[in-house]
Amino acid sequence: MTSPLEQLTDEIREVALLVHSAQERAEDREIVKNAHLAVERLSRRYRELTTGGSEAERAAIERKLGRRVTDLRRLASVLPRIATIASEHTGDQPSAGPSEVQERRITGVSWRSKPKLEFAPTPALRVGGEVDCWCGPCDALTTHHIIAMVGETPKQVVCQGCGGRHGYRTTPARKPATESLKPSGPQESEQARKAEKKAEEMRALGREVAEAPHVRSFDARERFKVGEIIVHPEYGRGKVETVLRSSMLVRFPNGGLKSLMLS
Repeated sequence: MTSPLEQLTDEIREVALLVHSAQERAEDREIVKNAHLAVERLSRRYRELTTGGSEAERAAIERKLGRRVTDLRRLASVLPRIATIASEHTGDQPSAGPSEVQERRITGVSWRSKPKLEFAPTPALRVGGEVDCWCGPCDALTTHHIIAMVGETPKQVVCQGCGGRHGYRTTPARKPATESLKPSGPQESEQARKAEKKAEEMRALGREVAEAPHVRSFDARERFKVGEIIVHPEYGRGKVETVLRSSMLVRFPNGGLKSLMLS
């Protein structure tokens, strides 16, 4: 019989795939909505397991899975918010109760303009702690060490993947409007050279992963080493660049740098 810990571990793997898919296809409202709902269900299930059972069981679940659940909640928090139908009724059946503020009702359908999604509280952030932050050099949301705070908000962080130090943000920085203008002269040549260099690096990576004699199938329960070639069911073949405690960074020729959750 599968234990509650094993069931929650399997659910975390499924939700992680949904969240990563929503990151890649943020314009697809249905995928993003399903990711939010999956994280909400996972948070509710985690709270149930950590408030019931014996003290030893609760401690084991918090120690093994608490960080992974927190990571998924943080990843989901930067996804677009999608308005969802709060409840549905058929025919002219009466609703389950009086209408709340900002709730509109029509015959057959009831919805709220601002649905409420409940998430379990996340641990307080502090200097020396960890937080998920957007890293420009890694071009991904990765785990960072907090080195400076302003009030309750991180100010300066250090990426665990590349070691870069920068300000805290959860989304890529927007380029100034002046940078969108087409450069000319030496600047244009330098940008073209960098673009060609990056393209050649991606072509070289594509050849390397395609010709690799040893390729491991991705399994979140296994451990991987930097430099290994893996094959992912969604992204295809890629090369492991950084291995963290609960995730790793893999560069795919067709998808760029991806953060994959580990058990």
